[in-house]
Amino acid sequence: MSDGRSLEINPNSVSRRGFLKATGVGVAGGTIAAMLDARQAPAQIKGTTLRILQWSHFIPAYDTWFDNVFTKEWGEKNGVKVRVDHIPHLELPARMAAEFAAGAGHDLIMNASSILTRLYYKSLVDLNDVYDAAGKKHGGWIPSAGPLVQVEGRTYGIPMFYILLPMLWRKDLFDANNLKAPDTWELARVAARTMKAKGHPTGIQFSQCADANLNWRSLLFSFGGKEAEEGDNILIDSKETREALKFAKALFDEGMTPEVFSWDDASDNRYLASGVACWIHDAISAYRTTEDTNPDVFKNTHIGMEPAGPDGKRVSVSSANVYMVWKSSKNQQAAKEFLTHFLDDALEGMKQSRGYNMPYLLGQAKKPMPVIGADPKMQILQDFPKIVAWGTGEYRRIFAKHKRA
Repeated sequence: MSDGRSLEINPNSVSRRGFLKATGVGVAGGTIAAMLDARQAPAQIKGTTLRILQWSHFIPAYDTWFDNVFTKEWGEKNGVKVRVDHIPHLELPARMAAEFAAGAGHDLIMNASSILTRLYYKSLVDLNDVYDAAGKKHGGWIPSAGPLVQVEGRTYGIPMFYILLPMLWRKDLFDANNLKAPDTWELARVAARTMKAKGHPTGIQFSQCADANLNWRSLLFSFGGKEAEEGDNILIDSKETREALKFAKALFDEGMTPEVFSWDDASDNRYLASGVACWIHDAISAYRTTEDTNPDVFKNTHIGMEPAGPDGKRVSVSSANVYMVWKSSKNQQAAKEFLTHFLDDALEGMKQSRGYNMPYLLGQAKKPMPVIGADPKMQILQDFPKIVAWGTGEYRRIFAKHKRA
């Protein structure tokens, strides 16, 4: 993760053409200018300032595009000065708590991994109009989008993109040892056990980081475990949870090393790129890191579907990213207009993130999707939306659907 930083976009600064010429940032497909021409924001937001707080993206080129092209274009078109502040994703909850306590801060604030809608909804602007309009325009939302941001029938955030954590595995190592692709958790365990003895163990964080929560929830839910139902009905104490825990302990004992207890969210990226790992369960940032730093390992790195549990269930707990607007914001209208424009151009964000940002809107999730639809090894990611979950509520929906099937 990069250090926190901020950038102020002045509507009177360098032109878009000049920026693109100077930096080489490309805008594939329809131009941002064309998108801007399609919607004219209200005149009352001219001359205002919009303050945005978000993470430092794992793909630095995305932040370059967002800060210096996307927000600049929108600001110039609508006469709004846009200030973008970036901090590491694990610091976002603390910053949000501080702004809540102060009753002041940014207009737009991003939640990454930890989605705090239910904690702060009474202090957030109802964005149901933006949510419904985008759904109508872009073919509706994937079913797991609404529960992220909706409380008591109102919408207090806008899902902007999510991040998948698939299996990334070394086909050369698997083939050389007559191992089957890790299509199930049991096959992944067999591979880890076999390859640890040959100097190529696996690794999943057992540590205080976002990826640990996402990875182990995927395993738990795929084993049929549950955390809770709505209300106070806690369901974590179950036979399925015990089986998942037993499996997790065996996976660690047989196929990992103790270093996973100190891993952060980027450690598995480095682990794959080092050439040591036989497989990891992680976001495609690890795929991109390996592509950029170890071409020999990258050419043998393949992406697999979420492994199935004992009964064939596949649940991929992904990293959700949503934007919220404080009621204390002095520029709520500009925030809504910006979110509307951002949703309209979500596929450009997917391109700039090298396929990292997955869209929530069904019309933007059609095959072939940008970047991942053109890479044979990444095309499997287009099949993940139907098994994506963020927590207990969405797991219940997917589990019920599986039982009906």
